[in-house]
Amino acid sequence: MISIDLPISKSIVNRRLIIQAMHGDPLMEVTCAMPDDVRLLHDALGQLGQVQQGQSITINCHNCGTAMRFLTAYCAQLDGCEVVLTGDNRMYERPIQQEVAALRQCGAQITYIGTEGFPPLRIKGTHLSHQTVTINQPLSTQFVSALMLIGIEVITDVQSPYIQMTQQMLRGYDIIERDWSAAAFWYEYIALHGGEILLKELRSDSLQGDRVVVDVFRALGVETYFINSGARIVRERETDRSPLQVDFRCCPDLYPAVAITCSQLHKPLQATGIEALPYKESNRLDSVAQLQVNADHRMAMALMAADLPCNDTGCITKSYPLFSQQLEEVKQAEPAYSTYPFTIIIPRRGINDDNLGKKHALHQLIRAATTDYVWMMDDDVQPSMASQGGRLPLSGADMYILPLRMQGGLSLIERLQQAEYAAIQELTMRTAKRGRAVMCSGANLIVNRQRWLESYEDLHADIPSGDDMFALESFRRRGLRIEVIDEPDYTATISAQTSLRSLLRQRMRWAGKAPHYTDAYILRCGRIVVLANLCQLLCPLIILIKFPIEYSLIKKRDPEVSFGVALLLEVLYPFYMLLCLVGGFFRKQW
Repeated sequence: MISIDLPISKSIVNRRLIIQAMHGDPLMEVTCAMPDDVRLLHDALGQLGQVQQGQSITINCHNCGTAMRFLTAYCAQLDGCEVVLTGDNRMYERPIQQEVAALRQCGAQITYIGTEGFPPLRIKGTHLSHQTVTINQPLSTQFVSALMLIGIEVITDVQSPYIQMTQQMLRGYDIIERDWSAAAFWYEYIALHGGEILLKELRSDSLQGDRVVVDVFRALGVETYFINSGARIVRERETDRSPLQVDFRCCPDLYPAVAITCSQLHKPLQATGIEALPYKESNRLDSVAQLQVNADHRMAMALMAADLPCNDTGCITKSYPLFSQQLEEVKQAEPAYSTYPFTIIIPRRGINDDNLGKKHALHQLIRAATTDYVWMMDDDVQPSMASQGGRLPLSGADMYILPLRMQGGLSLIERLQQAEYAAIQELTMRTAKRGRAVMCSGANLIVNRQRWLESYEDLHADIPSGDDMFALESFRRRGLRIEVIDEPDYTATISAQTSLRSLLRQRMRWAGKAPHYTDAYILRCGRIVVLANLCQLLCPLIILIKFPIEYSLIKKRDPEVSFGVALLLEVLYPFYMLLCLVGGFFRKQW
């Protein structure tokens, strides 16, 4: 498991710097590894500390909204000093009217140099009356915090963790935390790529509002475990397609990471509290929609974490100077796998005189196993070499769907089965890789022992077939983590049925369990297959559309299948499918 040193929290450090300056205390030291925004405010306060009464100075805040808002209030009470606060062009589009109006109520002498309501500002410092002011519906809660940091009491109609942070720090809170806003991009990375990362020194009792990233990304399959050294984050389950509802009012900096993650996972995002997003370093609503950086550090990191094109990585030094380097180290590191011992389970070897069938035998064998994982195989399977070592590199998922290959013989029946199985396997692996597995095979399947035992009641012990598919349904329903290992080292080989009678008996047995499926996605896929084949029966020309698609699936999984065999399978399959469905419906026991 790789460890990440996050930057210090800009929110906390910048408040601490203003508090130190207000008290006339020495400013804390900053280093080049700290965010640009911290160093900018530190340098500005250092310059202001050397200005003599009657002098004037210009401070360039570039595109640092925190510096502009905090310095506007701080400079307003520097009696006898004149300060011009400038910035880049984007800063001149970021409203500050609510804060200026509140400061003017206290006697501040602030004028707009350009457009009314926006920087740049000319501030003539004066003694302020510390009356109570009201800021309702603040576009940024930093307006409220800026006034509080210079001793002005503010009444507001919003409740924000960042206002609470300011209150606690004014009461003497003196701990520097790691940045939860920066952590969001590692949550995004894990949600999209899997694995496991330790975010060092992250606190579960943080003052930072962006700590809600824990709850937001739990809905995206990422779990957080707090340990003494920080927060261990790991993707533990697949993400469903139900909409994710997030109120960004108190955590607008999370929007790029969350929105891009949802987009990549095809999960609808219902975002509220987004009124301030057009006024951040970029218009983040537009930037996310266009997947453009627009000089916005958080957009750049969100794109980089998702492996999307990013044409401006230099802006990330604003908040996270080491992100590019750390991201490259994570990508180049060995996969975040652990090596687990496992037990190979061959169900039919567990069937004894009680004659209770394969599922009972599976239960007895898996319950008796002493390893965390079991590797299930049928007795006629030729296992891969990877299963011989006794230990297995896994990433901690609950089920691993492994590849199977059917060994075709010389007879036409066997070669047709080989083609059919290649198409089935390609569909199996593709859907599993996308987190929506519709099939698996107990002939080559790795499961977490305890999770499988918990699913035993869902396996329909009265139905001889289907221990694998019913287990898949149970795992999906409980939100357990299902992954695929599609590598040659883990491919097992099975033999085709040698006679038409044995083939039909096997396929009818498979079809007989279908009425007991309950997973909506699996049922939907099955209905599409049945409907497509029925349409082919009614209109044979549909084969011109179906065959190229299915032939590409077959050839990708098993290049040995010939064009002629694949075409013959395509012609015969609707009749074969109907025969198996009807036989499976009437034959209840096999």
